[in-house]
This record gives sequence, C-alpha cells and structure tokens, in this order.
Amino acid sequence: MPCKPFLGLLMIFSLAASAQDSIFLSRATEQLNVQPAQERVYLHLDKPNYGFGDTIWYKAYTVIGQKHQPSALSGVLYVELISPADSLVTRQSIPLVSGIGWSDIPLPFNLKPGSYRLRAYSRWMRNFGPGAYDEQRIVIGGVAPAIAKTDEKIDMQFFPEGGELVEGVRSRVAVKAINSNGRGQDIKGTIEDNTGKVVADFATKHLGMGAFAITPEAGKTYTARIKAPGETSLAIDLPKAREQGYTITVNNSEKDSIFVKISVNDKTLATDKNQTFYVIAQCNGKVYYTTQGKLESTVYESAIAKSRFPEGITQFTLFNQTGEPIAERIAFIENKADEIGLTLNTNSQTYSTRDKVTFNIMARDSANKPITGNFSVAVINESKVNPDENSESTIRNNLLLTSELKGYIEYPNYYFTNQNDKIRSDLDLLMLTQGYRRYEWKKILKNDTTKLPVGRHVQQYLPERSQELSGTITTRVGKTMQNSKITLAATKQGIYRDTTADENGKFTFTNLNIIDTAMLVIKARKANNGSNVKIKPLEPHYPKITQAEYFADGITTDTAIAQKQYVNYNQEQKDYDLKNGRLLKTVTIKGIKKLEQPKLQFSSNLTGPGHANQILMWNEIGDGCATLSDCLRGKLAGVKFWPPNPAYGKRMAFLQRGQNRLNGEIPMEIIVDGIIMGGEHLDDVPTTDIYSVEVLRSGPYLALYGTSAANGAIIITTKHGNEGTAYFTQMKPNGITTTRYIGFYKAKAFYTPKYGSPKKDNEPRDTRSTVYWNPNVLTDKDGKATMEFYNNDAKGTYRVIVEGLDDDGRLGRQIYRYEVK
Repeated sequence: MPCKPFLGLLMIFSLAASAQDSIFLSRATEQLNVQPAQERVYLHLDKPNYGFGDTIWYKAYTVIGQKHQPSALSGVLYVELISPADSLVTRQSIPLVSGIGWSDIPLPFNLKPGSYRLRAYSRWMRNFGPGAYDEQRIVIGGVAPAIAKTDEKIDMQFFPEGGELVEGVRSRVAVKAINSNGRGQDIKGTIEDNTGKVVADFATKHLGMGAFAITPEAGKTYTARIKAPGETSLAIDLPKAREQGYTITVNNSEKDSIFVKISVNDKTLATDKNQTFYVIAQCNGKVYYTTQGKLESTVYESAIAKSRFPEGITQFTLFNQTGEPIAERIAFIENKADEIGLTLNTNSQTYSTRDKVTFNIMARDSANKPITGNFSVAVINESKVNPDENSESTIRNNLLLTSELKGYIEYPNYYFTNQNDKIRSDLDLLMLTQGYRRYEWKKILKNDTTKLPVGRHVQQYLPERSQELSGTITTRVGKTMQNSKITLAATKQGIYRDTTADENGKFTFTNLNIIDTAMLVIKARKANNGSNVKIKPLEPHYPKITQAEYFADGITTDTAIAQKQYVNYNQEQKDYDLKNGRLLKTVTIKGIKKLEQPKLQFSSNLTGPGHANQILMWNEIGDGCATLSDCLRGKLAGVKFWPPNPAYGKRMAFLQRGQNRLNGEIPMEIIVDGIIMGGEHLDDVPTTDIYSVEVLRSGPYLALYGTSAANGAIIITTKHGNEGTAYFTQMKPNGITTTRYIGFYKAKAFYTPKYGSPKKDNEPRDTRSTVYWNPNVLTDKDGKATMEFYNNDAKGTYRVIVEGLDDDGRLGRQIYRYEVK
C-alpha cells in the first residue's frame, strides 16, 4: 500500500503499482533487476581460536538473492587457510548441495603462531572481486610478539550525510578517527569557520565514530580542530559546501517506519522549481520502494513502513529529473520476519565431567510457527577458548552487514547482541561512515555492462555446478582441432567419460565427483581417428592472495586474549602432567630391534619396489611445506633443488654429478605411480598425497629406464597405491596425456566419544576445547531437533552455538551455556 506523504510529497509508488511509475523509474528498476545475482558464503567455525595440531571444523552456508536463500547456483566451494605472511597454507574444495557443505582443516604442529585468515569463495563470486569472498580471521597458537605502533598519527575522515554539503541546508556530518593500529580512536574537537568562529562541538562516541550538525553559510569554509590523546592537535578542512544541490537524510530511530527527507536551498529551488525528482530504495539489487515528486518546496519528507524491506542494508538513492544520481544514503533495517527464533535447552544446567547431555532445539518464525531449517551446532569449553563475543563473525552479522560494507569493521557482532537504542544509533554511525555506492547507477542506467563487475554478456567466470576438467585439442603445430573425440578415464574412481571438442578445440568434462586426488588419463583422436594431436588440460586458476586489508595491524584485544589463553592452556597441561602423570624411571637400552622394512608393494619402480639408492616414507617427509621440493631439500642425498628454471618457471631436482646443458645440469625425471611426469612437475605433487619416495641415482637402478631417466629419477608412490591403473613407463604415445586432478577434500567425521563411567587413572584425559560438532542438524516439521553427546574431562562453562537458515533465507543464531563441575 502507498505510504502517507509529509510536507507536500506528491506521489509515492510501490512495486505493485509499477505500471503507474514514470518511464525513468520503470527503466531503472528493470536495469537493476537484470544485473547478475550475487552469491555470498559464510563459514560457521566451531571456535575462533585454535592450538597447534588442532582441527578447524566448519560449515559453509552459500546464499543468493535479496533474502539470503540457499544457493543452487554453485556446486563447488573453495576454502583457503592463509598465513599471517599472506601465503597459502592449504586449499580445499568441497561439494555444495543446495548451498550447504562442511569439512575440516587439520592444523600442523609446525605452524607459526599468529593471526590467520580463512577465505571462502565460489567460482561465480570471482566475477564480483575479492570483496565478495568470505574472509574471517582466526588465531592459531596465540599471537607471536609484535611491535605495536606507537606513533600518534590519527587518520580523520568526514562524511556529510547523503554525500555533499549544500550552502544553507542543515546537514549531519559523520566523523571517523582511526589510530596507527587501525582501530577507532576517541577524539573531540570543534568546527570553526574561516573567521575563527566556533560553529559546532563534537566528540566521537563509539569506536572513533561520531557526528555533528552544521548549516554551511554561503562563501564560508570550515575547519575541524581536533584534540587527540598525547596532546596531539590536528586541523582538517571539511568538504566544501556546494552553492546549489540536494541532500537526502534518513531517520532510522523509529521502530516501524523509516523517514526520508530531501532538502534543497532557495537558490536550487529557484533554478529547479517544478522539476521531477526520484527516489529508489533497493537491497541486494532488488527494488523495494520507489517514489517521484516535483520540487515545490525546500523540504520534503516521507515515512516508509520498515515491513516492506528485508532485514539488512537498504540503499536510498536520489535522482534528478534527467535520471542522474545526486545523493545517496544507506540504512540498516531490522525486520523480525526475516529471523528464526531459536529456543535451546538441556536436560540440566549443571553436569559433571563425562556426563551425557541431551540438547534440544526449537525453531520458530516471528509468528511462532515451527520452522524446518538446516543448522550447525558447536559445543566448546568457553573457559579454555575465551571467545570475544563482540568480535565474532556470525551468520547474521556476516551476511547482513560485513559482506555489504568495505573496510575493516571492529566488533561486528556488537551490533547484533543486546540490541538497544544506543547500539542502533552506533550502527547508524557505521552506515554513515562506511557506506558506499555498491551499485554504480550511471553504468547501470546506461546499460554499460562492459564496465560492471559482471554484465549479462561479459561473465568471465561461469557458475561451477560440479567438478570440471577442461582443456584444448590442437595439432602438433598448434592448429585448432574441431570435433575431436576426447575420452577421460580414472580407473580407480571408476570414471569413464567421452565428449567432443567444440569449434575452438575446447572440451569440458563435468560431474566428475572425485574425492581426494586422482590421476586422469585423457585420450584424443581426430575426426578421422588420427592420434597425432596435442592435448592441453587447463590448470586450475585461483584468485591471487593479496595483503590483508580488512584487518587492523598490531596486537588487538581479541588476539591478545587468545595469546594469554594458549599460554595458560599449555601451562595447565604441564601442571596436570606433573601433578597427575607418572614419571618414568631411567631406562637403559641394551639392544636395538631391527626396524621393519617399509611396505612398498604398490611401488612402480621397474628395478623392483625398494630397489633404490634411498627411500623416504611419508612420515619422514613432513608437512606444512609450501612445496614438495621444500620438504625434500636436505633429505635426499646427492640431490639438489634449483630455484625456478626460466624455461619452466618451476623448481626442479638435479643430481649433483649432472653436467652440461643450458644451466650446466639436467633435471631428474619425476615418476608418479608409474607415469613419467617430467622434472618440471615436481612441485605439482601435494605432499599430503605421498606414501613413499624412491631416489634412483646410480647405473644399476637406472638401467631399465634407459634414456627415459638418464639423469636420475625420483619415484613417487601416492597413498592410494596404483592398483587398477595403467603404467606408462616410457614416454606417453601420441594422443594420450595424464593429469593429476585434485578433487574434493575427504572430510573427517568429528570424534564423539561415549563415556559410560568416570575416568580411570590409566585412561587418557580428554581436554579438547571443542566438545561436540554437528554440521548437519535438521529441524523437523514441528521445528524440533534433539542430539546427545558427552562432556569431556575439562571443567568449566560450556558454550553451545547454534546457527543456520531455512529455505526462505531466514537466519538464526543462538547461544546457550551450562556448567561442568
């Protein structure tokens, strides 16, 4: 229904009455609605802080559209752990079913302590840039000592509401102050005009953010005089007011309505009198409100029911008669209809260690009707993890707030806990200071899709609905081979596929569904069945890892807490071992038992399994290395690893005796499960896949290989063995190639012990900080779900976190606590 106007606003239109809208409003709505839908992803982690050797358990919620409904667009999600030095630690791909997936990331013991990043994205999200990815910060092993910045430099910014100041129009100006550590800095100051007269006083009230009102006078300029800690004084010029123009302001303090006001000065009214203006309010690319009117007064105001908008950030844009955007304001709108009400309880509030816990969930909508939803549940020992609730990333603050705003947001969950008038006011300051034009109206209205992040005709990355392998077929001299027949085989996985290359010689295999890593054999033939073709599988391409720009520098409150927590935890473990453990008596070793020979029955070594100059097993290689050559350096006798070769751009292995050729040496061959890969493929083999490494350096071991490995060979056997695969011990024939395909990560199941009695003296002590993790909890038609688990041996406050959504995109999160004594 139309909203009631104030102070002469002539016409108000809803989407239901779009046929009555002006040509401009119809065109703008149509142009916005044809923009590509953007996916978002949120990872629910079991906890915010981790120890060495710990495991990150996570569930991915991938949503699309204005109401965050589970996305069916992408079937593959990539999750990366990035080090404090902005380097890749590990990358996983996981399957998505209706936008939902889950997995785990084991953390090696040799990681350095610090603040790490988890980055998650689909291929479709890459069209919208890094800002579309989910990035979360986690602390691993506490934080290494860092030198906090101590200089007094303060970065100040001023943000007139709506975009610009206009002479004679009273406006609110937001201010944000950031210190050298990237955190909000409390300051206070005054605003003076060019005659030295003080026209306003101001002070920040929340994380370096504040606001003041000013009515700029014609011909005057204004300067902010700021007092900061350490007797620092700053003088910063405010943006110059325009002689003519429009402002748009939003009053979001009322519960049921939001008030939008448009203001001009007398000079603008005289120039633009009776001209039409338009207002469009949209959320995530969908228009929820439009209005048009004629300029007949200096002030217009309208009340709009909040119930017409989804929960989250709505963008209000003011357009002049020619359709040019001239002012803009974003506002966060609460809408309880878009929330899931969760009621959590256990069969007791107080337990003993190892007690069985029955946990119940009730999910209901705003009308108290049961909701069938998809949830994840984490139970942690809060006394050990010590989370900072205001800093946590949650399904609500992530999808509704942080994914919409640029820049680092301090304490994002502060705005969603214990909401009151002050918190709402602080959230509005955030909208004023970190709001931005996410939709570039000038390009949208001109249908300039070539300059948009994604346009209807220039989509760079198509949705990845399943695992794919693409490549090209050419002649030996590079000529495109049309209509070539392509066959793919992965015998261990039972995959056999065939397809035909298109007019550009490109082929794609879909729906591979490969878990872990597989060696694929690709065979190609010309249309006349000839085999003299060149097959080039396309290598995976991942987005560049850039320096973290969303997180503050230095030691922050939450990371300092984590550092203290893990120091205390380690000391607690040592104290427990000394107090309750057993001290072993001195043992004299009288003999050494002969070690068993490694089992190499799956080795493809032609000389015989284990017949090599040196053997290295998987547990001797180590993990946590960036590349295989990093792990092997110094462990293989008579082998050295050169930096990237200009000819290949990759590091290779060389025998120390090898001589001649371009760089004086010839690389060793790399043979993986019987397939000769070539020396440049050494670092293509993931260290986690390796079962054994056999080094062939001398003549007797290399004789059977002839010229195929004249300069030595490194034979790698993967953990999968090689049963059922064909070996290519000579160079591959025409029309056949092999490629290693990294499939979906093989996720583990969370270990949930069943304790039937108290701990015995000789029984290991279970002190895991994550007590229970269940990523797949579904409420039934009555909105109910029940699960059972056992407390472990650590006392303290146990914290239960439940997060999830339903098919309509309603979001839910709730925390529950109980005591273990």
